[in-house]
Amino acid sequence: MTAVIYPDSMIGIIGGDANSKMLALTAKKYGFRVGILTDTLDSPAAGIADFTEMGDINSVTNLQKLAQFCNPIAYQYENIDASALDQLNTVNLPQGTDILAITQDRQLEKVFFESHNLNIAPYATIVDINDIYDAVNAIGYPCVLKPIQKSYGQQFQRVLYNEADIAGCEKYLSSGTYILESWIPYESELTIMVAKDADKQLTYMPVVENVFVKHELFETIVPARIKPPVLAEVQRIAELVGKQLNYIGVFGIEFYLTATGTLYVKRLVPGPHTSGNIFNEATNISQYELHLRTLCHWPLPKIKLISPAVSVTIPQRLISETFTQVLIKPDWHFYYYLDNAQGENDRAGHITILTQNIRQTLEQIYDTEIWNQPPKKTK
Repeated sequence: MTAVIYPDSMIGIIGGDANSKMLALTAKKYGFRVGILTDTLDSPAAGIADFTEMGDINSVTNLQKLAQFCNPIAYQYENIDASALDQLNTVNLPQGTDILAITQDRQLEKVFFESHNLNIAPYATIVDINDIYDAVNAIGYPCVLKPIQKSYGQQFQRVLYNEADIAGCEKYLSSGTYILESWIPYESELTIMVAKDADKQLTYMPVVENVFVKHELFETIVPARIKPPVLAEVQRIAELVGKQLNYIGVFGIEFYLTATGTLYVKRLVPGPHTSGNIFNEATNISQYELHLRTLCHWPLPKIKLISPAVSVTIPQRLISETFTQVLIKPDWHFYYYLDNAQGENDRAGHITILTQNIRQTLEQIYDTEIWNQPPKKTK
């Protein structure tokens, strides 16, 4: 039987980003002490931890240093080296590493979805340039070339609109195996967050609708504006996947939804997700509280939507522009991560707005004119 972890125990968190800070603050709220392993000393979570281990988060030595003081430990970075975690001895890591093996490899993730008869975008495995020429006959244009390993950034991905674009892909293929995936003409993107405890019980958060701008999360809306059959299918898939995963904790499943109502599974998310931050106010329990409860073997409550809500991301370049809104929008919930973000589009915070009129709230966000400002041109 899994042992219950009580307050005053030390919770170890691998990673120091904004989501790690949210989890650490939740742990402190419940009377836990917090240890952080981070590769950046001025990371958001480091400032509130009881102790901080500074160093490479994929180092077995550093992980062992964290683990010797903590029970349990949890990871927040989905690209953490699973093999390093597997080398830890007598460490309570409730999440395990099976989900990382699936989510870090695009091909393994697709095989996992296919093995459970889930609808995904058509794809092909690409080793050389000839594979692309062969694959597009079945996949069609447009399509996206992506490295199998998700740890590679957007700069390694390439959208192909016609045969002329294929020749430029050869330089990418020298870095390893790729996936060629059909471009889904989706109307919206959806996410459902799921909590699974040690007794294999599942509980689900409301489905959210996400809006991305240039691959960065811009807005999250709850509840998602979808029809009941789509909602039922998302929940069915969440239950199916949740039962199959050897995992304890919160995880997410992302979807594409087309204009015709066709649902495609996009990807798995191991751990709390940025879009789930809307639940800090919108539901009776946050995703971080759920995650902590699963890690500590506490019972999971029934989740209730308190209010529809909209959450909007604050990029670093717009952070000062939002300060005026702090003074004139007392009902908005502001979060500033105060981390070491350098890029002007790096996520520096978010705002959550509880509302009974989502359309009107989206218009209010637009009317501030803050998020209408384009990025500054670099010299």
